[in-house]
Amino acid sequence: MDVIRAMSIIAVICIHVSATVLGYKPYSSTYNFTYALNQISRFSVPAFIFISGMGLTISYNKKQGYLYFLMKRLKKIIPQYFIWCLIYIFVITKNFNIRQDINYIIYGKVFYHFYFIPLIVEFYVIFPFIYKFIGNKLWLLISCIISVLVIVYTYYYGNITTNMWFWDKKNLLYWLFYFSLGGYIGKNREIFFQKLQKYKYLIFIMFICSIFYLLDAIILGNQYSRNLEHIVTFQRPSVIVYSVLIILCILSINWKNGLFMCIVRYISDGSYTVYLCHAGILYFCTKYYIDNSYAIGSAHFELKAILITFFGAIIINRIKKFL
Repeated sequence: MDVIRAMSIIAVICIHVSATVLGYKPYSSTYNFTYALNQISRFSVPAFIFISGMGLTISYNKKQGYLYFLMKRLKKIIPQYFIWCLIYIFVITKNFNIRQDINYIIYGKVFYHFYFIPLIVEFYVIFPFIYKFIGNKLWLLISCIISVLVIVYTYYYGNITTNMWFWDKKNLLYWLFYFSLGGYIGKNREIFFQKLQKYKYLIFIMFICSIFYLLDAIILGNQYSRNLEHIVTFQRPSVIVYSVLIILCILSINWKNGLFMCIVRYISDGSYTVYLCHAGILYFCTKYYIDNSYAIGSAHFELKAILITFFGAIIINRIKKFL
């Protein structure tokens, strides 16, 4: 799971940097590269949800009780989340409306990337109740149908507005299949990994094909004429296919111990802090470019912003360990 977690946090940074570049309407060559980078990084949040389901299933002990399980999990994520919310409020948003701030903290609205924490908490809350179903093929199928139906309706038929809470990306129904798939593999990992090795080349071929499906806007040449938010969102059928296949490809590889895995584990261990702080670093990086009238819709900014955001977040995670 370390490889998936490390790749996912890097992909999250790539999504947010590329989204910033796309928002400033770069030249066509930069646009196409940036759009492709944004899309191939879209496995990140599904992968985080997946490893949460897998990790919870492997480590869960029913004898500990519901409240013990919930408090144990919440203690790992809520204190640091709350601290970072305060940092963003005082340093970036400077919104000192206490009632609104409390609401934003609860619902993950202090900054754009914080939605993920309330989403994970939702899964923590329901996990003990669905644990007995996880590992069951029927439950996996039901969760797949639910997620696919919600995503297909939202993407193709829904006239969704921001005040429609049910269609908000924090709704766990969007992500239920990824969580259930992680739980299914966690409960059946010996049999699953045997079959995974048997079909890994077929899975790899399907993964390559899924990239073309994911990048259909570029292939069809209509990426400029369509609504940007609509063609890059996580809530698309192509993202489900692509995300599942890239996760399976990563799991099918026998990662050898060595320098590479040491780096991967280091990034993986600090991924939560990196996730919480990276958007703030990107904010100030972007602000610096704007204040100095530098071009944001450029490959130069994109590369610099990715490196500054990633290594800046790694440094902050390192400093945090001494506090």
